[in-house]
Amino acid sequence: MMAYDSHFKKRNFEDKPKLESNAQPLKSDWILDGINQEAVSWSQKFAEYLSPKSDFKGALTTSQLRKFFGQLKRIEADFEKLKSEIPLLKPKLAYAVGRAEKGNRIVDFYIQMETALNALDNSKNTFNNLINLTESIVAFHKFYGGK
Repeated sequence: MMAYDSHFKKRNFEDKPKLESNAQPLKSDWILDGINQEAVSWSQKFAEYLSPKSDFKGALTTSQLRKFFGQLKRIEADFEKLKSEIPLLKPKLAYAVGRAEKGNRIVDFYIQMETALNALDNSKNTFNNLINLTESIVAFHKFYGGK
């Protein structure tokens, strides 16, 4: 039981993870009103931060990123039937954070995506904006060496 307690720490609202990067926070307007050039520039900088560096072992992996993106695309394929699964995206991402080693940048990804998920209003339009923003992050992550 001791190993379990030392590896998994309970998080409460006062112990909310904070962004480790100096990245500008995601703006909920990008989810509500649509993607603009500012959002694309943000996704490029954020994806570069998340991508592997030669001496950094805590980068967000392509499989972590694609798993989240794949869940979005699955919901998109039959939105009316699967939109009830949207609230489950946050706990699924939180689970990935809990599994990751300390210092992994999936924590930063979770914090930014939490803002995006909180901005959703159950419309297909806002969900498509989330998909577009995430797709931009996936593309730039690959461009900057995501593996």
